[in-house]
Amino acid sequence: MATMQVAFELESQHGCLVVRDTHSDGDISEWDPGASASYVDRGSAIFAVIHGIEGAVRCELWRGLPAEPLPHTILTALFTIDGALQVQDPAGVVDVVVATLRGRREITVLGDDPTSPSRVQVVVGPDVGA
Repeated sequence: MATMQVAFELESQHGCLVVRDTHSDGDISEWDPGASASYVDRGSAIFAVIHGIEGAVRCELWRGLPAEPLPHTILTALFTIDGALQVQDPAGVVDVVVATLRGRREITVLGDDPTSPSRVQVVVGPDVGA
């Protein structure tokens, strides 16, 4: 059974959100939003959302697939979460850390639009072990 861990809404100043393991050394600075809606590197991911000048974005963090998943897969990646799972706005408006989701887990980001979503669901799968 899926459970929502946290939800927030913000006007994203940079038009993107980051999800990462707090112990990750991944470098997402190479992301080119003109080339791809997302970028993943070693336990860190960045993905496009609607820009704040166009409106607010709602982000939900789920443990398991929600009963009503959004239609577009923005990214899917396998993360080894050694620290905690962090979802943040690069401008520092929102910085959510969930320490109960450690392990090797598939992270999927679903959106209501494939390139500029106004609603996203960060879905954390079960621990798949080493």
